[in-house]
Amino acid sequence: MHRQILLITAAFLFVLSAGCGGDPFADQPEHVSERHVPFEGTDNFRDLGGYPTQDGRQVRWGLFYRSGHLHDLTHRDLDSFSDLEINLVCDFRSPNEKAEEPDRYPESQPPRVAALEIWDPSFTSEGFREKIESGDIDGMDLGEILVEGNRLFATKFSPLYAEMFQLIQDPENLPVLVHCTAGKDRAGFASALILRVLGVPLEIVFNDFLLSNFYTADRIDRAVLITRAATLFQVDADQLRSVMGVERRYLQAAFDAIEQEYGSFETYRREALGISDEELETFRNMSLEDTRAG
Repeated sequence: MHRQILLITAAFLFVLSAGCGGDPFADQPEHVSERHVPFEGTDNFRDLGGYPTQDGRQVRWGLFYRSGHLHDLTHRDLDSFSDLEINLVCDFRSPNEKAEEPDRYPESQPPRVAALEIWDPSFTSEGFREKIESGDIDGMDLGEILVEGNRLFATKFSPLYAEMFQLIQDPENLPVLVHCTAGKDRAGFASALILRVLGVPLEIVFNDFLLSNFYTADRIDRAVLITRAATLFQVDADQLRSVMGVERRYLQAAFDAIEQEYGSFETYRREALGISDEELETFRNMSLEDTRAG
């Protein structure tokens, strides 16, 4: 136990002494830094605007945001949050998650919050923690838990995502923020749905999903080091990264489940998400802008 405490202490000291160094957006496309909303208390807060669509338009900036929990927002962050004029927050966290880390909002004109609670015993944060802290995960692919989780997002929990779309089709609810605890899984799928419904090409949707790894890289590095030290380095770093970040196969599993159950995304959009063709046209006209000359 004494050795474990020393290892954890050493890891914390290393983390505190480690600097980020350099420009985190170096060598990245301009939109990667442009869409990032810098907050002191959360790192994966970003704008879904600027993405091109298949019909030659692009998603409007300042309408759709995504993030992790807002429990650690500072006073300065709250001022920045107010500046975004967000009218609605779709919170996908479980009751336990919200009780442990309640969001902070500006006292003046706080947003309306829609509690769209998505959780399942197969992918709870408590379950992840127990598996990792036990150190007994030999032969286990932790990422498969998130593969299955994304399948459930697309199928079992489609009514909650349908409710999200009912809300965000109302212009009075925009701008909107979709968020969960880490801002990468439940909110990641919500963001992917918004972009696909708006007609953003699939490969760009995947790229946005994977950007969580970029924005949270420093936090993941620190968490991996501390967790490995706490388990006396019994847990493989790659295993930890697979669940602390995102992989393409997670979102692919959701889209594959949609194809298997509905035959196409358009059928899923109409039948599971409840968006008619007429509503789709209205939603796109509200959410997209034409950037073509003339």
